[in-house]
Amino acid sequence: MNTLRKEYPVTLLCKTIGVSTSGYYAYLKRPKKELTDRDKKDIEAIKKLYKKSKGTYGAKRIAGELRSNNHIINHKRVDRLMKELNIKSKIRQVKTKKEEKVNSAGFVYNNLLNRDFDAAFPNKKWVTDITELNVMNNKMYISALMDLFNREIISLVISDSPNLELISDTIHQAMRKRNLKDLKDVIIHSDQGSVYRSYDHKKLSKKLKFTPSMSRKANCWDNAVIESFFSHLKTEFVCHYSIESLEQVKNDLTKFVEYFNTERSQKRLGYLNPTSYFEAHYLAV
Repeated sequence: MNTLRKEYPVTLLCKTIGVSTSGYYAYLKRPKKELTDRDKKDIEAIKKLYKKSKGTYGAKRIAGELRSNNHIINHKRVDRLMKELNIKSKIRQVKTKKEEKVNSAGFVYNNLLNRDFDAAFPNKKWVTDITELNVMNNKMYISALMDLFNREIISLVISDSPNLELISDTIHQAMRKRNLKDLKDVIIHSDQGSVYRSYDHKKLSKKLKFTPSMSRKANCWDNAVIESFFSHLKTEFVCHYSIESLEQVKNDLTKFVEYFNTERSQKRLGYLNPTSYFEAHYLAV
């Protein structure tokens, strides 16, 4: 209003936004509220977390992470202070997953998870998926694997083709990360993508001794946790890094996974990051 009133009549501006002219002038005369010491402390903490997340944290996540660090505050107060600071979380665009046509060829496994995305111990339930990323008119296929115990991305591999080699590299990278010689106690859950239904994938499961599990046909909610990670990756990645070359994107994706695992808090983990949760709930036991 204060900027636009130099170009337009105040009465017209007030009518446009639905306030009375007298109310607007009364607002201008109203003395500004002095910030208390608590306000200043809370605002400083909010700005620090907002900057850390490159603007991707909303009021609930900021409040949750502050409380996990013994800074008592609720999300309503955070929301009010964020509005006063004129900052808000960058809204994630929700895209509808296209229904994938699944033919009768290949192996389809039982849905062993049945949307139970909790795991009492590490290396019991892993979820995986492949997503496509268009970068500078080039298609990149990203395969990721997450441990449901602490929602950690234990492997992420990039390829120009969504083939079995990509799947195999993803699983072997996770085995190296967790120092496992085989996967005899591990369930690996995926969707019904053709590469997961292939005979070669079945041979891989026999060789590495893992138990395959699959979502129901064209049902993204059966693998919602890894789907959510890819959604965050596609919307938050551009907030953290600038895309200038394919090689840089590959390097920066690795950095994003490191950020996701060691810095980004999660509500499901009590607003700890996956690494801190692993240390607190497994290594410390």
